[in-house]
Amino acid sequence: MKFLTRLRRDVAGNTLAIVAAAMIPLVAMIGSGVDMSRAYMVQSRLQQACDAGVLAGRKEMADGGWNTAAHDAAVDYFEVNFASDYLGTSGVSFTPTNPSGTSNVRGVASVDVPTVIMNFFTIDKLAVAVSCEAKFDVANSDVTFVLDTTGSMACPSDANDSQCSSYFSYYGTQQGRSYGSLSTTSRMSALKTAMDGFYTTLKSAAANSGARIRYAFVPYTGTVNVGALLPQNYIADSVTYQSRKREQVTTPAAYEIHYQSQNSYYTSNCSNFYGTWHGDRIYGQYDSSYRGCVWKDLHPATTNWETNYKAVTHPTSTYKTFSWTSDPTGVTSNNYKWDGCIMERDTVASGSIAFNSSSKTFSPSGLYDLDIDSAPTNAATKWRPYWPEVTFYRGYNTTTATSGSSPQTSCPYKSKLLAEYANLSNFQSYTTNLAPDGGTYHDIGLLWGARLSSEDGIFSSNVLQAPTNNQYVGRHIVFMTDGQLDPGNNYYNAYGIERHDGRITGMNTSTDGSAIEATQLTRYTTRYKELCKAIKAKGIRLWVVAFNTTLTTDMTNCASPNSSFTASNSAGLNTAFQKIAEQIADLRLTD
Repeated sequence: MKFLTRLRRDVAGNTLAIVAAAMIPLVAMIGSGVDMSRAYMVQSRLQQACDAGVLAGRKEMADGGWNTAAHDAAVDYFEVNFASDYLGTSGVSFTPTNPSGTSNVRGVASVDVPTVIMNFFTIDKLAVAVSCEAKFDVANSDVTFVLDTTGSMACPSDANDSQCSSYFSYYGTQQGRSYGSLSTTSRMSALKTAMDGFYTTLKSAAANSGARIRYAFVPYTGTVNVGALLPQNYIADSVTYQSRKREQVTTPAAYEIHYQSQNSYYTSNCSNFYGTWHGDRIYGQYDSSYRGCVWKDLHPATTNWETNYKAVTHPTSTYKTFSWTSDPTGVTSNNYKWDGCIMERDTVASGSIAFNSSSKTFSPSGLYDLDIDSAPTNAATKWRPYWPEVTFYRGYNTTTATSGSSPQTSCPYKSKLLAEYANLSNFQSYTTNLAPDGGTYHDIGLLWGARLSSEDGIFSSNVLQAPTNNQYVGRHIVFMTDGQLDPGNNYYNAYGIERHDGRITGMNTSTDGSAIEATQLTRYTTRYKELCKAIKAKGIRLWVVAFNTTLTTDMTNCASPNSSFTASNSAGLNTAFQKIAEQIADLRLTD
């Protein structure tokens, strides 16, 4: 009896029994944790692959809708990101689709994950499935193209600077469009193709989204064509040009000595002698120092017309209305009509120009030309008509001359305010008119790109037109150039002829041309760099594309962060524009 009592009270071996009984569920729990961890890893990778697939498919879809190419792109990207035997998985499946009535791409992916521990409990695999969706979620966007349309855009799209020079050596000067027929492989043609792709990408992204996409255009050379956009009272009624003037010049009466005599026959009273000399009337006059008579030919006062080349103030009140205007120089009977290009407002010839990000102003004072927003209030702040037919270069070391020559001039195609374009054909109705001509002045292009994009400036009524969805509007400037700044001291640009006007350098007309141009380059570079800062300070994203030219540090710094691109040929330019469009459209995952 005592033995049984002791046995009943002895519990020393119970733990072993309990542990033995608990081993089976414990092993199952730990095993499921291990297998579930592996399943979670597979699910994470599967989700990444699914996301990559639909993003790739949606990107490809931008070029031609949902088609075989878009489907295959989605599948290819999925397979690259998820190996079929990842962690021993099997039965991998990925199905991308384009739901009817949408521009989105959806995907469903699944896979079987083999178990390691749970297999002992008759669970040999775990099914894992994910879903994903991608779309171009484009917001309302205003895009202003600031386009270098200078003469070098006539060069082949893959030509470097040296090859471009050879091109013009063969076809003639790049000024005045005197080169041969523009090739379909030219930089200009490549630009138009890239812009078509840009439009198509954003058009596709905005489909069924209700987003508004608008475009403005600022082609530039040494000036811009904005005259038709400006109110008449913003343009000066008279302008001083480096020009010429037909003027009356009076020559006073004078005498010319033809003959002298000390013959005693005449010395007594020369005034009594009158005769002819070479058919002209002469008279005799006694000259005491000569002690004889002197006969002089009388030249009466005459009035003649002369053409003088100098700075001349011409009336522009008729010319600025785009009406035919007679030649104000009086030299010809020609009539001229304004193309719309402008000369800039008053400025300051300074090498210390800077933009203050706090006050959002330029210094020193008096830089009316760099004022992005203010409307004209007086003669100094009004724009002036660019008038190439009455502008002349006088050469070195002269403020007035009796001869002159026509300087290098250019007037690009007219700029256009922000507007919607219903289809590609309408968009092309503008871009087809772009043509290469003239020299490269980045500052004038960026300046007017800013003016056409500013919410606070003279075009604010256009910029601030509310979209129908009343949502936020993203503002962008796409600045494309195929060259570096190339100012010339004898070119006629938005600041006149620098050698004669000195508006940028302040240098005397007698200064060597190379010295003037070196100072021009430095100061124009400063101007465009500071304008880049002013644009970004307005909350405008500034994109920069260097086409067949070096993407300099200045260009990269000009652009907003991660917004600069380089392209060496037409394919590269198309890629750059496509990337910009995609980022504006904001390709993103929605599921």
